[in-house]
This record gives sequence, structure tokens and C-alpha cells, in this order.
Amino acid sequence: MTNFEITPERRDELLLAVVQKIEKYDLITPTLFFLQMGKPLSFVTGQALFAVAPFGSLFIKEQLLEELSHLMSDRENVERLMTMLETRDIERRAKK
Repeated sequence: MTNFEITPERRDELLLAVVQKIEKYDLITPTLFFLQMGKPLSFVTGQALFAVAPFGSLFIKEQLLEELSHLMSDRENVERLMTMLETRDIERRAKK
């Protein structure tokens, strides 16, 4: 694995893709619950993604998995993801 920084644009692109995938399967509420519970362990979660990278690369491109690992290691990105999910949920409920 390489040591790299993710640009803010790439970070937002990745987080938006995650939000869209979660919304597609209508898992916003369970995801928010899980993220809220695991927020104190965000660094450990990110490191766990690195640990499963050899197996995860069978299903996800290795670079994407590495970028997601870096993102989820930072609590600010977890907060950002939660905010994006909450906003999307409010928008979705307003349409109903």
C-alpha cells in the first residue's frame, strides 16, 4: 500500500458514492445507527479495512479499498458521511 493524501474533491466524490449506494438499498437509518455506535472506533475500523484488503480486493478495486480505509480512519470523515446521510434522509422524507 502506498502512503498518499486524498484530495478534498476525491474525498467528497467517494463519500457521495457511498451515500448513493446506501440510499439505493434503503439502508440510511441502519447505517447512521452503526456509524454513531462505531464513531469512537473509526481509526480501528479504518485499520481493519487495511487488514481485510487482500480479501476485499476480490470484490472491490484495491485502490478504492485503500482510499476508503484512509477515509474511515479519520473521525471527521465519519462525521461528514453521517451529515450527508442525514441530509439525504431529510430530503427523501420531504419528497414523500
